[in-house]
Amino acid sequence: MDFRADKVEASFTRLDGLVGGMLPQIGATARPAAQRWRADLAAMLFHLRRRPDGPLLVAVIGGTGTGKSTLVNRILGTTVSATSYRRTFTSGAVAVTADPQSVPPQWLGVEHATVSTSELPARGRTGALLIVQLEHELLGHLTLIDTPDLDGDQPAHHAEADRVFRWADAVVLLVTPEKYQMTELLPYYRLAERYRLPALFVMNKCEQQAVVDDYAKLLRGSGFGEDQIFVVPRNDAGYEPPPEKNLDALRSAVGKLSLAAPQARAEGLRTRTEDLLGRLTDQILAPLRDDRAEVDRLTGLLRGMETPAPGVDVNPLTQQLQRRMQQRSVLYLMGPQRVLDRIRQAPTLLVRLPRVAWDYVMRGEISPAALNPSAANSKAEAPDFRSVLMDQFTVVQSRLDDVLRGSRLFRSSTENGSPAPYGPAMIDPADAGRIADEQLAELRTWLEKRWNATPRDTRMLESLLKYLPGGKQITKWTEAAPYLLVLVLAAATHHLFGGLDLAVLGGWSVATWLSERLSNEVAARTRQTNQQITDRFTRLAHDQIERLCRWLNDQAPSAQALDQLEREIASAPR
Repeated sequence: MDFRADKVEASFTRLDGLVGGMLPQIGATARPAAQRWRADLAAMLFHLRRRPDGPLLVAVIGGTGTGKSTLVNRILGTTVSATSYRRTFTSGAVAVTADPQSVPPQWLGVEHATVSTSELPARGRTGALLIVQLEHELLGHLTLIDTPDLDGDQPAHHAEADRVFRWADAVVLLVTPEKYQMTELLPYYRLAERYRLPALFVMNKCEQQAVVDDYAKLLRGSGFGEDQIFVVPRNDAGYEPPPEKNLDALRSAVGKLSLAAPQARAEGLRTRTEDLLGRLTDQILAPLRDDRAEVDRLTGLLRGMETPAPGVDVNPLTQQLQRRMQQRSVLYLMGPQRVLDRIRQAPTLLVRLPRVAWDYVMRGEISPAALNPSAANSKAEAPDFRSVLMDQFTVVQSRLDDVLRGSRLFRSSTENGSPAPYGPAMIDPADAGRIADEQLAELRTWLEKRWNATPRDTRMLESLLKYLPGGKQITKWTEAAPYLLVLVLAAATHHLFGGLDLAVLGGWSVATWLSERLSNEVAARTRQTNQQITDRFTRLAHDQIERLCRWLNDQAPSAQALDQLEREIASAPR
């Protein structure tokens, strides 16, 4: 099948758009692979659109300390690229050309900066291409690019050199006797052959022919011939390479480099597209499928952790009100509860009587707590409901955090106490505290309105007694003599209702029932406040889970987007 450059360009442009659109949702695991894939795709598209005219872009590639900058300077006969006894000295690509305009715009996909004569020798800068203008007979035919090392201790240098290799039209691969077997170079030998990339091989700092022969044997195994190998001896060595392999021969060979033949270029481009599609499937699509599956799993776990009711009970706040209303209630005063309370207090009063009498004789005072010990204990402080809710919400968030930190997606990013990447999706626990503040404020308002209000049963009896002269005064007397009301009721009911039996209206069962109704009013308001706090806390916990789920959903492309990418890969021309 013929290689159709127009169809390949259109298809890979769509693929680039799909991967670029997913990039914000690609996690830390697959993001470097996706970014590198897009950079390599840009290099492939450059070669696809490359016109045969214009200077050849020749890159010098090698390990640290192999003398790449020195070789560039020796080929050109002048110092244009900075050298040093220190290794890993060159940090970015340096292009030497007769005309800066001949370097294709956006070549390497980085910033281009021209170096003035006063700034020479150029050292290079990470993330940029420095361009040096130089008049030389070789540079009318090509642009020579010095690169950082491939095997140093700085990954950024390796990335810069790899980028230049993939954008270059031809390469000069440089080794030394100590490094010609370095494993970092072997993949580039294979890629140069797969992509039909014109290549020359140079052993620098050589001292004996045996090493050169062994190097030639290694290259023959990768498909390269003897005519592509050159030797530059160490300055102080007694060894001299054959004339057809020395520096002058290398300079001549560099000057004769040209683009591969059209058929070879088409085969190389086809191989590049196949490699890009394979990497896209294996290094990006497959991990993204795994990330989407993990996100869906975590989402299911989080939504399965809907928080139960917080168990907050505001009864301590309403117990005092209930007691207050009972004490102000006429039916309580004449009902069984007060009689039982007084009976329960009698033993305590008898026990305290000697001390009370002594205090009265000696100091002339009686402590209210001595006569009513239950009143002293009734002023216990209510629980700090704000702190309770904040603590419970923190526990909820801790459980959610444990689930996320245990996932492979975030395990590495949260190690060593690093802030969790999902921190912005976490709700401030103070929002849970505000639930208590607002609901208790409403309850407090209700309490204040009813604290001095007349209870329902007393209002009913007062409305009954208003027909008698001094009826309201009678209700006040009942605080001192509760059962006086029974006599009053007897007269009132006999006067108003004739033979209605006193037991029907003022009897024990009626008093008990109305007293329970009184207590139920406070109890109902307590349950209402408890339920409102529970409902709002549950909604807040639900909102927290949903916020985390929405954040999680953005950490991996959707299944529909991945399906579209897979279809585009399957339909891409090869």
